[in-house]
Amino acid sequence: MGNIKFKDLAFSYNDNNQLFKKVNFTLRKDKTLSIIGPSGSGKTTLLKILNGELEYQGEVIINGVLVNNDNFEALRKCIAVVFKESSILADTVEDELKYPLENMNLSPGEIRKRISEMNEYFGINKILKKKISTLTLNDQTLIKILSYAVMYPSYIAIDDLLIDLNLRTKILLLNYLNSKHITLINVTTNMEDVLYTDYILCLYDGINALDGKTLDVLNNEKILKRLGFDLPFMIDLSIQLKLYGLIDRTYLNMEDLVNNLWK
Repeated sequence: MGNIKFKDLAFSYNDNNQLFKKVNFTLRKDKTLSIIGPSGSGKTTLLKILNGELEYQGEVIINGVLVNNDNFEALRKCIAVVFKESSILADTVEDELKYPLENMNLSPGEIRKRISEMNEYFGINKILKKKISTLTLNDQTLIKILSYAVMYPSYIAIDDLLIDLNLRTKILLLNYLNSKHITLINVTTNMEDVLYTDYILCLYDGINALDGKTLDVLNNEKILKRLGFDLPFMIDLSIQLKLYGLIDRTYLNMEDLVNNLWK
């Protein structure tokens, strides 16, 4: 099974500011990841490295292949990186979704099929002919992400975009990506959004300060708070209720918690 591996990754914008100091971690295929860290910790920079925009020291290995100048373009096709400032390239929703597929030289039938599948998930048929500039922030953000996901990359990395989606859209997006076997890399400043992924990587002062399964990382309450992070509401509530002996484990959603309390 393929993965993305960072080995002894080092990067600096200048001699006096080393952003990464031999960072090591592996993202397993089909295991979603949230990347957190304070401002300036390198979250977006890490995505720019994945996107081939920055030179670095160390190794990036994708699906067992060491990335270099000769093979980067071929490997790049399996990773889509969507930044906050990524441009909208077309006027209407339909044209924005068609544009990358036409560049892939897919047949008109295959293009219709992929857009139809998206409509089944998200009900976007009512906005297909609309100008993207007239849509809500939720819908604009969704279309921006879908314009990359429609190419079926192995991985899609998004830079603090889940925060702009409502709960329903987040769930639909995660289900869609899972159905297409697209692994999510979620850079986020919103601790609530880490609950949607399997693993967390916490960047701090040039290193990966914490790295592991989501619940394991979130259970490091003292370390996270020392690093300046607030716990997601459900995690914090679970910890408080455990202190009073009302529950014996951490819950990720209110429904399961309430059901347990009323047993």
